[in-house]
Amino acid sequence: MARYAPPVSASPAAPTTAERLAAVEAGFSGRIGWHAVELDSGRELRHRADERFGTASVVKVALVAFALDLVARGDLDLDETVRLPPRTERVTGGGILKHLDADRFSLRDLCELTIVVSDNAATNAVLERCGGADPLNAWLDGLGLVATRLPGPVDFTRITHDVDGAIGVSTPRETTALLERVARGRLALAAELEGMLRRQHLRDQAARWLGDNPYDQWHPGRDPDLVVANKTGELDGIRNDAAIVRLRGRGTVCLSVYTNEGADLRETVDNEGNLAVAAVAAALCRELLGLAADDPSAPA
Repeated sequence: MARYAPPVSASPAAPTTAERLAAVEAGFSGRIGWHAVELDSGRELRHRADERFGTASVVKVALVAFALDLVARGDLDLDETVRLPPRTERVTGGGILKHLDADRFSLRDLCELTIVVSDNAATNAVLERCGGADPLNAWLDGLGLVATRLPGPVDFTRITHDVDGAIGVSTPRETTALLERVARGRLALAAELEGMLRRQHLRDQAARWLGDNPYDQWHPGRDPDLVVANKTGELDGIRNDAAIVRLRGRGTVCLSVYTNEGADLRETVDNEGNLAVAAVAAALCRELLGLAADDPSAPA
């Protein structure tokens, strides 16, 4: 029988951030690492920040950032039409295009689907339109993100659950550095990308206990104090998330939390890895922003 590790969360008996984070790691069955930085002060929290982790779908942020850079240079057009292979020939996994017969989408819509529902067919179409993995990885080199790589299209015949087979690879520090460029507007069309991250539908990891309302953006006149823009990733034994967290009057935090080798393989919202990522993100934002996150097990 499969071993299901117990859910973990920031310990209510741990009064300091360091103790809370240590409690999460002690309760998690696999390897976990994180990096967070508050942009105004430069204050950082980190653990295994320079170790390589399989990204799963978090690497799609880098892909869409590269696509938007090509758009800004005039090499691509967000309104151009991209044709997909027939539905029966599309990669499965995350997203909705595997269910749809429609075969023509704008590049803008494919980038949106890549981020907001982590659509793998859209991801592969964007990657192909960008010229494949080599120019993307060369662009990342130019940003100094030399450990972050997407080796090729999403292909479940070659995806594994180790570091090098988990769709892409990065480190917590490099992922946070990419998000910092987005948050500071230092990438082409950065606001466009942050908007996609804000519309991201998968919110059971880093955003889980932070308390923002993602539907505020659809209501004219609402100007929320707290905004979370994030991108998740998951495979068996892997749960990851990377987020920009903005809290009015307190600052902006960019964070990434990576896990691998988790024993809980259930596809549920209370998967051990989901809870570990949520607990770490809550502790990081409590420390760096003073945010009293809604982690039910930890006092404000």
